[in-house]
Amino acid sequence: MIMGVTRKDVARLAGVSTATVSYVINDGPRPVSEETRKKVLWAIEQLGYRPSAIARSLATKRTNNVGFVLPDILNPVHAAIAKAFEDALRAAGYSLAIGNSDESSDREEAYLQAFLSKEFDGIALTPTGENRRLLFSLVESGKHLVLLDRQLEGLNVDCVLFDNEVGTCQAVRHLIEHGHSRIGLINLARSKTPGQERFEGYRRALLEAGIKVEPELVLEGSFKAQEGGRLAESLLHVDPPPTALFVGSNRLMSGVLRVVKERKIRVPEDLALATFDDVGHYADRTPSITAVSTSTAQFGSEAARLLIERMSGTYTGDPRAVRVPCELKVRESTVGISL
Repeated sequence: MIMGVTRKDVARLAGVSTATVSYVINDGPRPVSEETRKKVLWAIEQLGYRPSAIARSLATKRTNNVGFVLPDILNPVHAAIAKAFEDALRAAGYSLAIGNSDESSDREEAYLQAFLSKEFDGIALTPTGENRRLLFSLVESGKHLVLLDRQLEGLNVDCVLFDNEVGTCQAVRHLIEHGHSRIGLINLARSKTPGQERFEGYRRALLEAGIKVEPELVLEGSFKAQEGGRLAESLLHVDPPPTALFVGSNRLMSGVLRVVKERKIRVPEDLALATFDDVGHYADRTPSITAVSTSTAQFGSEAARLLIERMSGTYTGDPRAVRVPCELKVRESTVGISL
């Protein structure tokens, strides 16, 4: 590359104006004939010209940067979604900055303010629900948002959700079909979309089978693994205890499995176990774990598609809600080794 090459140098070699060079580089706003475009591209190649990213962003009013706020970077489901999201964005020419809120509203707010101050073109997040005013302000200012895994009432933006109710209902029906009528639920908080929808799936499966929902068998808490263990201990002290558990997330399931091991509970002979989120090691455990499987790759790529369409202006219509389907993977923790 020739040092100090400018847009004027490209224009001189191609025999066109500097404005025409800008139209080719920025793909507009005025059309350029194919013959002229080829001349400009040839001159750019000959001179090794690289347009300034800052200059381009000023011309197009776009930075091609996207911010992404994860709720729990240690959760393999969220990490896999982030990878698929980033892969799709990079393929479309965008760069990604990731922040981990750890379900902290203060950390979430700090990341959102940082993304706002640096003029990011779009933001994706799994909201804590505590920064509603800021999110509404972002939307009103014209920022493009996509929500992942959770909706916020009144915030009219695109979102991607798992088919939480259907997947949970399938799992609880499976437990009922294998003779269980006293089924405990260890769930995420119902104040957030996944927790509410997974509770509804649990409730629907029981009611369809003519089984009453017992409040003492339904416990909810945070997404932390230790919370799963604490809630499992509480449920196992109910009299009579449940014969099966459905656990609302893989992080909660980690705590449940620790308690099961410590108390030497036989699975599924003493207690059948099923969970939402099919993480990689479940199939290799002994016993293997029955789980509601979701496509994190589809989830992440769908979120990227919605956001890219908004940022590029190819879609300007009403907010969209995309549901990613689930599939129940039946394994030994509910049916035994004979499967």
